[in-house]
Amino acid sequence: MMQKPSRPIGITILGIIEILIGVLGFLVSIAIIGLSALFTTLPAVGTRIGTVGVVIGGVFLFFSLIWLATGVGFLHGKGWAWTLGMIFTVLSILGAAYVAFTGLYQAGYALGFWVLMIIYLTRSRVKAFFGKGSTSTFMPAMNTQPTMRTAPTLQSHTQYAPTMQPTLQYTPSTPIPAPTPAAAGATGKCRSCGVPLAPGNTFCTNCGAKQ
Repeated sequence: MMQKPSRPIGITILGIIEILIGVLGFLVSIAIIGLSALFTTLPAVGTRIGTVGVVIGGVFLFFSLIWLATGVGFLHGKGWAWTLGMIFTVLSILGAAYVAFTGLYQAGYALGFWVLMIIYLTRSRVKAFFGKGSTSTFMPAMNTQPTMRTAPTLQSHTQYAPTMQPTLQYTPSTPIPAPTPAAAGATGKCRSCGVPLAPGNTFCTNCGAKQ
């Protein structure tokens, strides 16, 4: 589950303001309903004034409870609170625009405020806080550095076989005969095969070459 981003400071301020408006509207609605109940005791028009007052007080009470719930929802990042905030903002823009076009130019300040309000509520971070957008952008960066793993150490009792080096052996194509007893007193060697010659031999006893 992806982590929700922290609450923006603007949402905190708006939530507190909406709660205060809700509490104030609740008190005003109770006062209107109470005064209306007193007007019903008057003769003639008292009943009519009391009925109108109760209706107005009931409307104030209804919207005050909505403002109060919206403020609490803003502080807790509830999606329905963002939806109610957008609906109230759009209705306020339409009302302020109507009043401004009828000649009360002071309403233009209120119109600008509500326009900024709807721009703020549609920002990506604000929508993500209310669960209305992706939270991947605001997630803390994950540690992507590779983990260095050390190679497993060799056990002390592990033994390695010694490396066998190949031994080169030279086998002569022509076998060298063993020296004869006569070679013990030889005074020279054959000019062809190099075998020692006995004194007085004119031919090699190995290859037969003439000396």
